Amino acid sequence: MTPMIHRASIVARLVAALFAAQTFPAGSAPIPLPNSPVVQLPGASPAQGKVVEGLKALNAGDLAAAEAAFTEAARVDPKLSGAYIGLAEVAGRQDKPARVEYWLKQALTADPNSAMMQRVWGRHQFQRGRFVEAEAAFKKAIALDPRSSDAQLNLAENYLFGLKKAKPAEAAYRAAIALDAGSAQAHLGLAATLGALGQPDAALAEYEQAAKLAPADPKFTHALARFQASQGRFDQALVAQQKTIAIAPDFFPAYIDLGDLYLVKNDLEQAAAAYRAGAKVTKNPATALFKLGTVLEGQQRWAEAEQAYLDAVKSDPTMYSAYNNLAFMAAVRKERLDDALAWAKKAVELAPKVTTTQDTLGWVYRARGELGPAAQALEKAVAANPKKASFRYHLGVVYAEQGKKKEAVAALQKALELDKNFNNATDAKQRLQQLAAK
Repeated sequence: MTPMIHRASIVARLVAALFAAQTFPAGSAPIPLPNSPVVQLPGASPAQGKVVEGLKALNAGDLAAAEAAFTEAARVDPKLSGAYIGLAEVAGRQDKPARVEYWLKQALTADPNSAMMQRVWGRHQFQRGRFVEAEAAFKKAIALDPRSSDAQLNLAENYLFGLKKAKPAEAAYRAAIALDAGSAQAHLGLAATLGALGQPDAALAEYEQAAKLAPADPKFTHALARFQASQGRFDQALVAQQKTIAIAPDFFPAYIDLGDLYLVKNDLEQAAAAYRAGAKVTKNPATALFKLGTVLEGQQRWAEAEQAYLDAVKSDPTMYSAYNNLAFMAAVRKERLDDALAWAKKAVELAPKVTTTQDTLGWVYRARGELGPAAQALEKAVAANPKKASFRYHLGVVYAEQGKKKEAVAALQKALELDKNFNNATDAKQRLQQLAAK
């Protein structure tokens, strides 16, 4: 039996996960609240001076002083929206969402005809998941300032990521580009929108344009590479991801995608090298280490795979998949079975609704010779996911070893019925022949 008995092939698994048309760069909030308040200073009034003082305190990380300065600014001039935006910023950094909203409402009341204020309010609504309200705010901003490409961009992103309306998003992105043809972000958003609308060639052109407009920003070449990969253009995607890393050697997502691309090309050594490199450039290397472990396991480099998985859970103690793979690998090899049981139980504890963890637990019990608990765990896995052929196969093996011929035959036959080509289909057929001969 192979060591990957319970899992799909590495390549199939990663192709499904990585290249599933996730085209917008992960980790970049489309409509963030500004890190610093946007304040217009038409004069040198005492209130404006206090706002400047508050901004300096914010930049220094002194929230108490910033709050005091912004509060005084609002007292001196209750119509100064910048003071309220400053107070909202302080509340945000204090993780007080209710106060953020309160102060932004005050700012909007103080200056309802400001396009900038409507955009700030819209971005806040977006972040709160109030997409209809965000749409209204962005449209007000556009009405107040029809030349604002940023307002059109905000509206487009709200349509695409919030309301999930691709056609209006396309129109708003094109309006933003008409106002500012050099906006890489607008071209990137339009690319994602066209991809969602089933126009891959037009989408690709926009991804390429975005990357061209912002050659020093890794997120644009990264997005281009991911889209190329989603279209099966793996060689092009590989080049683009390498370019991303050249632009920004500490851009962690590119290393993960690069490793996955090498897996698609069945270059396991390069895949492992990419994951190792990725693990070195991030404070949270668990994903890279886990993927490295799957490659090493597939190469039957057991000790190295085990260490990679152990390093993964050290980095992220909640990574159930690493515990699961540690347990299953040990069970297949019939080594470290006490540790295997602890790892399997930990995986189940962390992810009780993930059926693979129950399957692994059952396989560990079987490796330990504890067939009763093995059958119980595998029965749970089958009940929760009755269409998984490998689960039925595992249960059939355990039933056979328990001497339950009828149940074993039924389970093995069902496994082959569900998937005649699953990883252990050949062994399942052989076991059925052996059972028939008894």
